Amino acid sequence: MSEATATFGRTRATVWRRAGYWLTDAALLAGRGVRQMLRSPGTLFATTGLPVIFFVFFAYVLGSGMSSPGQPYVQFLFPGLLVATVTFSTIPAVITGLHDDLNNGIIDRIRSTPASVSAVLLGRALADNLRNVLGSSVLLGLALLAGVRFSGGFPEALAAMALLLLYGFAVIAFAGYLTTAMRNVEAAQMIGTAVAGPLGFVSSLYADPARMPVWLRVFAEQNPASHTGDALRAWMGGTSAGSSLWYAVAWLVGATLLFGWLANRRVALASTPGQR
Repeated sequence: MSEATATFGRTRATVWRRAGYWLTDAALLAGRGVRQMLRSPGTLFATTGLPVIFFVFFAYVLGSGMSSPGQPYVQFLFPGLLVATVTFSTIPAVITGLHDDLNNGIIDRIRSTPASVSAVLLGRALADNLRNVLGSSVLLGLALLAGVRFSGGFPEALAAMALLLLYGFAVIAFAGYLTTAMRNVEAAQMIGTAVAGPLGFVSSLYADPARMPVWLRVFAEQNPASHTGDALRAWMGGTSAGSSLWYAVAWLVGATLLFGWLANRRVALASTPGQR
C-alpha cells in the first residue's frame, strides 16, 4: 500500500468518524427538544389544537361556501391544510425556542464543547419537525373521520411525507435565521407573521388561483407553499405531481441550505446573544 493510499484511508476514516459524532450530537439535542415539548402542556396543546382549529374553520366554516369541481371541498382542502399547519405552527415555535436557547446561554455552553453549532441547529430542526409530524397526524385523523380518501399507493404516501418534512425544514431554517438576525423576539415574531401570512394564504392551499386577480394569481402560482400543496394533492389523487414537485423541491432545498447556512454562520460568529 502506497503512502498516498494510506493517507486517503486515514482521511476517509476521520471524515466518517466526525460525521458520526455530528449526527450523534444532533440526535441527542433533538431528544432534548422532544423532552421539552412533552414537558410543556402549552406546546402540546398548540401542536394538537391548531390542526383541529384549522380543520373546523376552513372545512366547515369557510368551506361551507366553497366548492371544488369533481370532488368534495374537504378532499381538495386537506393537502393544503397540511402545508398551512406546518407554516403557521412552525415559525412562532422555532423563534421562541431558539431565542430562549440563545439568551439562556444554552448555545454558549454547547459551543464550549466539541459539539458543532450546526449539530445544535440540526437537533432543534429535527425536534421541531417531529412536532410537525404529531400535528399532521392529528390532522390526518380528522380528515379520515371527515371522509377524505387517499387514492395513491404506499410510494406516493412516503413521497408526500418526505416532501412535507422538507417543507418543514425550509420553514424551520427561515425561522432560525430570522431569530438569529433580529435583536429581540418581538421583532422576529412580527416579521415571521408577516411572511407566514402571504406564504400560507396567497396560495393554492385553499382555492384555485385561477379565481384570483391576475396580480395576485402570479404570486400564488409561484408560491412554494402552492407547489408543495399541489404535489401533495396530486399524490393523494393517485396522479403524477408533474412540475409542481420539481418547483417545490428546488424552492425548499434552496431555502433550507441558504437560511440554514446563514443561521449557522450567525450563531457560530456570535460570542454572546447581545452581539448577534
